[in-house]
Amino acid sequence: MALCWRGWRLPVSWRGPISSRLPIALVGSAVGLACLPADAAGRPGDARQFNAAPAATKVRSAAPAPRMAIISLADQHIEVFEADGRSVRSRVSTGKAGHGTPTGVFSILQRRRYHESNIYSNAPMPFMQRLTWSGIALHQGYVPNYRASHGCIRLPGAFASRLWTMGHIGMRVIVSPKRVRPTEFAHPGLPSPVSTGLPQLASVVRVSAVTEEPPVASASLSPYEAAQHRLARAQAVKAAAEKAVKPALDLAAGKAREANLATAALSASTVILSEAEEHLELEQLAMATVQTESAEDAIRTRIRTAEAGADAARASHEKLKEIEVAASAEAFDAARSARDAQTAADLAREELNLAQKAVSPLSVFISRKTGHAYVRQGSHPVYETDLPIADPERSIGTHVYTAVEEPGSSEMRWTAVSVPTNGGDGSRAPSTAADALDRLTLPNELRTLMSERLWPGASIIVSDFGLGETNDGTDFVIITR
Repeated sequence: MALCWRGWRLPVSWRGPISSRLPIALVGSAVGLACLPADAAGRPGDARQFNAAPAATKVRSAAPAPRMAIISLADQHIEVFEADGRSVRSRVSTGKAGHGTPTGVFSILQRRRYHESNIYSNAPMPFMQRLTWSGIALHQGYVPNYRASHGCIRLPGAFASRLWTMGHIGMRVIVSPKRVRPTEFAHPGLPSPVSTGLPQLASVVRVSAVTEEPPVASASLSPYEAAQHRLARAQAVKAAAEKAVKPALDLAAGKAREANLATAALSASTVILSEAEEHLELEQLAMATVQTESAEDAIRTRIRTAEAGADAARASHEKLKEIEVAASAEAFDAARSARDAQTAADLAREELNLAQKAVSPLSVFISRKTGHAYVRQGSHPVYETDLPIADPERSIGTHVYTAVEEPGSSEMRWTAVSVPTNGGDGSRAPSTAADALDRLTLPNELRTLMSERLWPGASIIVSDFGLGETNDGTDFVIITR
């Protein structure tokens, strides 16, 4: 009888009356199952390595042109502006007395082609595009020539459908007491985009087998191109990392089974060795009872057989100890590799989530009320800092500056919209769009961040007011009444 373990044949039997009672066959089946060379069964490789790089992802070189919708409560009209100044206009019906539509700066937070109100008896709200989580939205509805809604902005059917095709999550929407429109604007305080090299993934993500893209010369990518490269590489890393998890888990499970079998075999071997040594001891004690020479010869033969069996059991036991130690170490390494593979996949998913947000336009809000600057991208907070405003007792107004691409130039063209307010405190007339920027001094860290992530659609909002809804997954909501 022999035990099989990766090509080793381990003798563990002996002749003697006790051998028929020892579970050697059980031990052999538990440890070996088959005498194969190491790795002959084609076990997976190290879980920390990945065998194939995923296909390359197409990288966009230009950001989509931004759109902005402005609702005038006085005119009961909505106007949607393209980056080149073109616009489309429609009648609306906003909130009636007691249910007024709030003025301020919003963005589309959620879109549903078919929606029912969870406030007003499941009233239908087709082509719903949400502006606040507290119940304000653009949607198709009855549009008389006066204010008639409970706060939402109702749109005629044809225009609601058209706006649905034009809208997207994050599109800026302004609700103004009267008609305003974006105007061309330039100011030395506004940032300019800077070129950069190929961005690095988050330092915690390590996936060795993802094929690196061809080297990109330093300072050769626009901020948007860099964000797109980051996204493409994050997608590749995630695919490779997730592909590696199952082989790593399978390997860990297999190694755990082997370690358990080796432990069981060692336990059975302990019983075998104990019984073999006990058998030898009994045979040796029997020598003291012999009375004839022929009986003594027979006992000596039996002792030699028992000694051989004990020696074989002892040798097999020592070998099984080595096997158990090695199997346990391999099981531990495989479990650690599986854990590392799962961690890498989790981190890769997290990095992809951040990279997906990082291709959205940057949104900056500077509040006179709080004296802070807040930065979000893809409705995700990325930065916050103190930002004192000169002459802080004087109203600064509410102004929205939007980056618009300047064809054939590395500079950025900007538009500005000043939303009529009373400053929120009855102070002197608020600053103009230019005066407001004159009163700001952006910290270097904030200016650098903005320049490295600046492309069409980025916006800077300056306001006397503070944040409205602030939960993650929400762009800035600034209520100005």
